[in-house]
Parts: sequence; structure tokens; C-alpha cells
Amino acid sequence: MRRVEHALVLCWLLMTGLVVFGTVVVVDSGLMRELLTTDRSYVCAILIGMYVIGAGHSLRRTWILSRELVGIAATERELATLGNSALRMSANGLMTAAGVVLPSGFLNQYVRDILRARTVAALPSQESASADLLEAYAARMRGEHEFGWFMCDLMLKVGFLGTLIGFIWMLSSVSKQSVIDAASMQHILQDMSYGMSIALNTTLTSLVTATLLSGPYYLLGRGLDELLECAVRLTQVEILPRLESV
Repeated sequence: MRRVEHALVLCWLLMTGLVVFGTVVVVDSGLMRELLTTDRSYVCAILIGMYVIGAGHSLRRTWILSRELVGIAATERELATLGNSALRMSANGLMTAAGVVLPSGFLNQYVRDILRARTVAALPSQESASADLLEAYAARMRGEHEFGWFMCDLMLKVGFLGTLIGFIWMLSSVSKQSVIDAASMQHILQDMSYGMSIALNTTLTSLVTATLLSGPYYLLGRGLDELLECAVRLTQVEILPRLESV
């Protein structure tokens, strides 16, 4: 069964579409305006901005990873039509005996580095060199995704900071009053309500934005696992046995 091309991007668009729909509902009901106007610490606005930055980064990484998966799928289909025909590594990448260049990308670079490692490594260490090379590639690509998890964790901490600001606002309203009477009590209660709204709104916003941002990065992790699995399988089973130089 043929896989859907750019499935990762489609999943990202679906998740983001639901977020946009929910945002439109919240804005239309006036809750967004109330959230931003009652938050005198501006933490909620900062959290929303952080979510937008994280969503943009996840879209970029999703598109890059999706292109690699599409390229590997195209290479797999091309290899299936070749039968047992030989391959060779040229300056442009993997090439069939008929001169057709296979799609470039992660797989081509991975195979090229394996061949280069095998030319300089001793025979007993070839398998170890291939495993170390795969681990290096995986670490580099996972490192690109760590930004998203850092943002999710940072959003929760910023929300906690907003909670502290809200409670400090509440307590400061009491400490500033030297004389407690009816008028000052009304002012104290008003400031305490502002502080409580800041604490609750920032906590809620941080939880919602961090949860929504974790979804795309979870998909990126699953997509990266699929990319590495397909690359290893195609390299060891389909490509290396066909290479004329191996």
C-alpha cells in the first residue's frame, strides 16, 4: 500500500487547523480580549508569542523531515522496479546502471559516508563504524527537535513565573495599606482579584500552549524514527548489496 506523501505536513496542518479554529472561537466569544486585558503582567501575551515561534519552527522541521521521507519512498519505489540491477555512487549521488540518479537527500549522504568509512576502516570494525555513523546522524537530527521541547518546558516555567507575579500582586495590595477601612478594603479586594486573575490566567495559558506545542514535536519524533528505520533497511538490504564498488 502506497503511503500518503507529506503525511507529516498534513498532520501538522490538521493539528494547527484545530488550534486556529479554537482560537477563532475564543476570540469571537471575547475571552481572548478579556485574557489579555486582565493580565497586567503581559505573561499571557509572551506565552502566545512563544507558541507562535515554536509552531513556526515545528513547521520548518516538519517540512524538512517530510521531504526526506518522500525522497526515501521514491527511492524505495525506484529500487523495486530495478530488480537486481546494480547501483553505483557518482558525484551526483546514487545512480542506476541506466544512468538514472536516485533522489538526493539524507539517504544518499548516509550511504556515501558509509562507503567512505569502509574505505578507511579495518574490516572488523565496519559494522561498528556504520552503527556509530547512524547514531551520529540520529543525534544531529534529534538535536534540531530539542528546541521544541525546550520551548514547552520554558513555557511552563514562564507560566509559573506569572503565577508568582499574581500572588505577589495580591499580597502587596494588603501590605501597602496602613489603615484598613471600608474604602481601603474595597481597593484591596480589587487588587487581590487582579492578582488572582493574573495567577490563574498565566497558569492556564502556559498549560494550554505547552500542550498544544508538544503535539507537533511528538509527530517529529515519530517521523524521525521512521526515517532512520527506512534508511537502515534500504541501505543494508537494497543498496549496499547492489553497489558495484562494495
